[in-house]
Amino acid sequence: MNLPKKKIALVNVFFAPQAIGGATRVLMDNVHVLLQEHAGQYELVGFTSDHDFQPAHSVEPYIYSGMRVYRTGIIHRVNMDWHPQDDEMRKVFTQFLDFEKPDLVHFHCIQRLTASIVEAARERGIPYVVTVHDAWWISDFQFLMDDKGHVYPQGHPDPFMPVTPPDGITLDESVNRRAYLKDLLNNASQVMAVSEAFAQLYSNNGVHNVVPNRNGISPRAWLPKIPSANGRIRLAHIGGMSNHKGYHLFKEALNKGHYKKLEALVVDHSKPGGYERRERWGSVPVTFIGKIPQRDIDSLYARMDVLVAPSIWPESYGLVTREATAAGVWVIASNIGGIGEDVISGRTGKVISPSVDELVKEFQNIDSQDNVLEPDAEAREGIRQVREQVSELVSIYEKILNKKEEN
Repeated sequence: MNLPKKKIALVNVFFAPQAIGGATRVLMDNVHVLLQEHAGQYELVGFTSDHDFQPAHSVEPYIYSGMRVYRTGIIHRVNMDWHPQDDEMRKVFTQFLDFEKPDLVHFHCIQRLTASIVEAARERGIPYVVTVHDAWWISDFQFLMDDKGHVYPQGHPDPFMPVTPPDGITLDESVNRRAYLKDLLNNASQVMAVSEAFAQLYSNNGVHNVVPNRNGISPRAWLPKIPSANGRIRLAHIGGMSNHKGYHLFKEALNKGHYKKLEALVVDHSKPGGYERRERWGSVPVTFIGKIPQRDIDSLYARMDVLVAPSIWPESYGLVTREATAAGVWVIASNIGGIGEDVISGRTGKVISPSVDELVKEFQNIDSQDNVLEPDAEAREGIRQVREQVSELVSIYEKILNKKEEN
């Protein structure tokens, strides 16, 4: 006899076709595997926000790959990604819960939607799990860097430690926000972090029920490397031209050194596909290109030799470093957070302290090589796949759902 399917509600600030940001990419990879391999086990429904200007708290349902998704408008306000509560959104989500009656709710990134929706699930007695993709739950700053450029690499383990809240936010509001969100996390059936390093960060910040559910990459046939047209070694920075991604370190290190064989590739996410411009940083020619659709990401890795990811905040995961390794690209990654967690020093790349001096040293070493460095085949094949992540996730779902039935 076939058992009835359990209904899982998946909640994220964005959802395909508005697939914006790395966390949304991870979620959609999970969704595709769940739909392909667990369709007989689960019915999936989605809840998300609209990236554009849908009226606040209005709801627009649509179908994605056979699953119902409900997209709601959010309030556009100052510090819109900071606010922890929205009582009207709580009412909207309560209606969603009452209509769909999920057996389990899985929250991913919920900024803009606010944690009022988590309150709604708790009030209804519906088990919920949370995947933490960034520091939103434990800090005023999603990427643990304040508006003055100060980084909080350990988060805020002492809730009363000195911190500079965002403009317009008082210290009391900051402390109360963190306490409120931490309480919701500690009442979850499970909190999951996307790397070992991020699980430890959340644990150190007072979240006691956190376990790693490490992200995986989607399998694909990676393109062979396109040879450099001028024989130079191509260093790439593709994570975004922002300080927390270490872009300023990358630029300064290339400006500072004297290199003969290097050139740089930078992806400017603010520019559309097809955009291209060139300039020089010291002796190094630099090409800027616009954002690349995920379906074409293999063509981006095929035109680089070294991926440089010198983030100065503790990255929760770092999809680009894993994809680059799988695609046959040497990786230089920060030793802060999870971005370099899967880099094997000397075999797939190098993990460094993110500083100009460390980058200059690595760039000079690469510049002196006769051949382009490449990750070895065995290490490339060892990168975790999304199916492994989802298999672990399903085990967590089943444990919680079975416990619910027993009670």
